[in-house]
Amino acid sequence: MHRRQSILSHRPKTSSDVDDDAYTSAAPPPHTMKRTISQTFPTHYQHDVKDTNMLDAVNEATMHADGLSQHSQASSFSRAFGAVAGSFTRQKTRRRMSSVSSATPAQRRRGSIHSLFESLPSSSASQKSTMDQQRMPLQHQDSGIPTFQLQPQSTSSKAFAPFKRLSSMRRRPTAPGPSTDITKALFTPAVSYPSQSVPGAAARQAAAAANQDRQNQLRREQEHTHRFLNGLITTSMRDDDIKDNESGVDMTCASPIVRADSVTEKKMIDPFQRLPAELATTVLSNLDAASLVRAERVSRSWNEHASSPHVWRNVFLRKHEPEVHVSPAPIQMGGLGTGKMAGGNPAPAQDWKQMFRARSTIDGRWKTGTPAAIYLNGHTDSVYCCQFDENKAITGSRDRTIRVWDLKTYKCIRVYGGPNHRPTANTPPPMEERPERVISHASLNGTKVGNEIYTVPADYHDASILCLQYDSEIMVTGSSDYTCIVWDITGDEYVPMYRLRGHEAGVLDVCLDDKYIISCSKDAMIKVWDRKTGNCVRTLKGHRGPVNAVQLRGNFLVSASGDGVAKLWNLETGVSIKDFPSEDRGLAAVEFSDDAKYVLAGGNDHVVYKFDASTGELVHSRVKHDGLVRSLFLDAFNGRIVSGSYDQSIQVSDYETGQTYAVYKNWTTSWILSAKSDYRRVVATSQDGRTLILDFGHNVPGSELLAGSK
Repeated sequence: MHRRQSILSHRPKTSSDVDDDAYTSAAPPPHTMKRTISQTFPTHYQHDVKDTNMLDAVNEATMHADGLSQHSQASSFSRAFGAVAGSFTRQKTRRRMSSVSSATPAQRRRGSIHSLFESLPSSSASQKSTMDQQRMPLQHQDSGIPTFQLQPQSTSSKAFAPFKRLSSMRRRPTAPGPSTDITKALFTPAVSYPSQSVPGAAARQAAAAANQDRQNQLRREQEHTHRFLNGLITTSMRDDDIKDNESGVDMTCASPIVRADSVTEKKMIDPFQRLPAELATTVLSNLDAASLVRAERVSRSWNEHASSPHVWRNVFLRKHEPEVHVSPAPIQMGGLGTGKMAGGNPAPAQDWKQMFRARSTIDGRWKTGTPAAIYLNGHTDSVYCCQFDENKAITGSRDRTIRVWDLKTYKCIRVYGGPNHRPTANTPPPMEERPERVISHASLNGTKVGNEIYTVPADYHDASILCLQYDSEIMVTGSSDYTCIVWDITGDEYVPMYRLRGHEAGVLDVCLDDKYIISCSKDAMIKVWDRKTGNCVRTLKGHRGPVNAVQLRGNFLVSASGDGVAKLWNLETGVSIKDFPSEDRGLAAVEFSDDAKYVLAGGNDHVVYKFDASTGELVHSRVKHDGLVRSLFLDAFNGRIVSGSYDQSIQVSDYETGQTYAVYKNWTTSWILSAKSDYRRVVATSQDGRTLILDFGHNVPGSELLAGSK
C-alpha cells in the first residue's frame, strides 16, 4: 500500500496571472517551476475562523486522530490552538527568511505577543472558503510560541480544514502521493501510515520514533503554555527578545533569563587584607582628604588603614607643606602651619587628621572673611615695620623703640630703646576697637612691669626705626639716622653686634639671607653688605628717586622706587636686567615670588601690579585701593596677596587672578604702614601706634597642633 503523498509536494505554482480558485483545485496542474517561500505561503494572516468554529475544529481533530492515546488527544487540543496562536510569529519568521518578499522592512518586523492576541479571529469574523483556509500560514514544527490547551466543545467540519493543514507540517509522510482527502491526510496518526519502502519492523520503529518525537513536542508546547499562563512570558516582551536562527526556527525563550551574578552575590575580596601595610598606606596616601574620609566608612579593615597617621601625614603634607624654589631659602614669615619639627622636617608622631581639619577650617575663614581681632598696645607713635613667627612678633616705631611681643599671650615682653625714649604712663590713650576684638591688653607703659621690660642696649637708634628683618640668628634694623644695626638674637636678650654705615639718607628697607644684607635708602642707592664682616660689597645705582623697598631671591633682587619703576638686579654682576614701570607715579612696596617668577609692586596710583619677571610684561593690576599702597606681602604657596594702604584698609586678594575677596577697612584709626601674613593671621601696623592681628585660627579646634617647636 502506497503512502499518501504530501500535499506540499504538488502545490500549484503561484503567479500574478493565476486565479485564486487555483488554490482549491482537487487536481493540481503539473509542477512547472520551483516556488519560493513567499510564493507558497501568504504574507498576511487571514482572520477567517470564528471562535466557536475553531473550538469545533479541535473537537473534530480529536475524533479523527486514530491511534493516539488519551494524553495525545489532550495534547492535540493544545497543539491545534497553538497553531493559530503561533501563526502570527510564524508568518513573521517566514517573511524574514524570504529573500524575494516584496514586504518592506517595517512590514517584516516581528510583532509583539500583544499583537498575536489581536490577530486571533473574533466571533464576528465571516467564514471563508476552503481555498482561503488552506492559504493560512503553516506552523513550523519547532515553534516556541506556546499553545493553549482547551476543553473541546463542539465539532465543525467547516472550521476544521485550517487545523488539518497546520498539522500536516508536523507529520509529513515519507512517501509522496497525491490525496484529495485533506482532513484524513492531516490528522491520521503517523503510526497508522503504511509504508512500502520500509519493511515491517523498521517501519514500525520509525513510526514509533516519529510519534514519540511528536508527543515530546506536544509536551514542550504544553509546558510553554503553562509557563505563559503563570506569567513567565509577558505581553510586554520586546521584539529584540526573540532571535531566529538561519532555518527560521523561532528561538523564543519561554523562561526569563536570569544572570548568574543576580542570583548569587559575589563575595568582595578586600585588597587591604592581602596587601602589606606599607603598600596599603601608599595606595591610600594618594587619595584626597574627602575620598579618604569616605574610605574610612567602607569597613573595619578600611577604617584601620585609612585612619592611619602615616596616611594622613602624607595627605596633609602633600597639601600644606611649602615648596622651596630658590637657594638659599627665603626667610619664612610667620609659621609654616605643619606642626612640630624634628631635624628640619615635620615630626612623625602627630595627629595629622586633626591638623588637616584645623587647616581646612582656617582656610575657610580666610575665604569668608571672619577673623578675630587682637590689638597690641604699647608704642607711642607710628609703627612703621614688623615681622613675626609662630612665637613672637617684633615691631619698630617712630617712637625710636623696638618691641618684642609674645604671640601666645599677646603681651609685650621686651622693649629696646635709648634712655631718653622710655615711654610714660597712659601712652597711647585708649582707642576705638572693632567688635571682632577678642584680646586687647592695656599698655604697660609707666607701670612697674613696663619699666622692668624696658632695656637700654649698648647701641641703639636715636631716630625713627623705619624697617627691620630677622632670621634665627640676627636681626637688622634700619633707621632715619642713615644707618643699620645688626643684632644677635640667639639668646634671651638682643645684643647689638655692629652698625652698617654708608647711606646718605634714611634707610627705608632691609632684607637678608645667609650671605648678604641688603639695604635701600632715600639717597636712591642700594647697598649690598657682607653678612659676616659687615663690609659693603657693592652699591647698586640706577634709580632716580628714593628706593622704598627691596626683596631678595637667591642671586636676584627686586627694588621699588619713588621714580615709578621696579627693577630686577643680578647681585653677582650688579647690573639691572629688567624694569617694571608703573602706569602713574611712584612705587612704595615690592614683592618677589618665592619661585622668582613674578614681581608685585604698589604705590601712589593705588593699584597692585603683577609682572612676569622673565619678560617684564604686566600680568594684571586688579587690586585697587583708595589711597597709596604702602605695604605688600605675597603668600604664594597659599595663593594670597595682602596689601595695606593709606585708605586704612587691608585687602586680601587671589594671587592667580588678582580678585579681591576680603577687605578690612577701618580696623585701625589711621594709615596701614605694614601688613604681613602667614597661614592663619595677618599682622599689620598702623600710624595710630597699634599693631593689629587678624587671627583666622582663633579658637579653632586643633589649631595649637599646627604650631612648630620653639
